[in-house]
Amino acid sequence: MADEPIAPDSDPATPADAPGLGEALHALGDQSQQSLRAALATGHALRGLLAADLALAKAAFGRSLVFAVTATALAISTWLLLLAALVAGLRALGLPWAAALLIAAAVGATGAVLSALAARRSIAHADLKATRRQLAALFPEPDSNTATSDAPSPARKS
Repeated sequence: MADEPIAPDSDPATPADAPGLGEALHALGDQSQQSLRAALATGHALRGLLAADLALAKAAFGRSLVFAVTATALAISTWLLLLAALVAGLRALGLPWAAALLIAAAVGATGAVLSALAARRSIAHADLKATRRQLAALFPEPDSNTATSDAPSPARKS
């Protein structure tokens, strides 16, 4: 039984049913075209999704802007009423008008200065330091003799 030869039809290495080179190239071309069509369809779908997302963001930004303006108007009117109540309270305590108004102005100026300082501190995060540093590392200037204030200067060899 072990000495029996294997029939040529049952040999898995025999390319009897294997397609020819032309058929294989044709099949490969068809699959490439299908892959390209699928990639283009995916790109069109993503473009449509991006357009819808941007439209939604635009509408949300508009609504947020309206609410922010409304909140600012209400905050201003509330602040003015609080200052008016402060002036009325100071007048009830017997302070003259000038003194009561000066105290209210000092309170308002203090609030404005504190808000301006907080805005100045928070705007420092909007200068994109990390992004500029990474872009400078990726695309160095050919004539980079001057060091920026954000990046440490490299050590020079003497």
